[in-house]
Amino acid sequence: MPQFKMPPRTASVSDLLEAATGLFRITLAKSLPAGMFAILLMALPNYYWLTQGKPLDLLHPPVDTPFWVLSAVGLAGYELLAAVLMLRQRQLLSGRAPNLRQELITALGRWPMLVVTAVLAWLLVCVGFFLLIVPGLFAAVCLLLLRPVVLFDARGPLQSLSRCFSLARPMWIKVLASALIAALIFVVCALAAAACLGILESLLTLAGVPPAALSAFAAACVLGVEAVALVYFNALWLVLYSTASSSA
Repeated sequence: MPQFKMPPRTASVSDLLEAATGLFRITLAKSLPAGMFAILLMALPNYYWLTQGKPLDLLHPPVDTPFWVLSAVGLAGYELLAAVLMLRQRQLLSGRAPNLRQELITALGRWPMLVVTAVLAWLLVCVGFFLLIVPGLFAAVCLLLLRPVVLFDARGPLQSLSRCFSLARPMWIKVLASALIAALIFVVCALAAAACLGILESLLTLAGVPPAALSAFAAACVLGVEAVALVYFNALWLVLYSTASSSA
């Protein structure tokens, strides 16, 4: 694969999205398995709660110990595999062949920092929205660059958070616009996929496929769509990080 060129510091939002789409396209096949397992780990607490026959209410979180244990395991596993995914994308971006062993070693080395900074970032954004919405929004956009910063800058937790702000601040509007447009495209594609899935389920129901099999098929499709989204947004964060770093 020829070396992929990142957009320059003067790139427009459309240029950034085009670069992210190109990186997504050339890395999807080799990155999707890691994305699938990452999404599956994040879904563990939800699947467990469904087995309890209770709806999940975000305003009244469960007090069930296994639920929170699975949530912690899911978050830690998700961060590890999402890091492996991004490392693989960067390998492919540089024109090098993927190396799962090396990617795992590198990701494991930064794994504790990934988890700690993810929790700190979540707390920071929550405090910002609680005190005043604008600081929370500003922080949320800047911290979109957190994963590549932790993986490639090798800084401590607070230094990584500060690095995100220093990188994203000069191009904050571009980062926000890129994230919003990408999210909107994903929502439209997800709705279209849901409509197609609904039609397919109706046809399979008429064909006599058992409801349990249909539910399993639908869950697998949802996981697949979310995994594809993870690959794309990882590519977008990598493009934004590389562009911001080149202008820092």
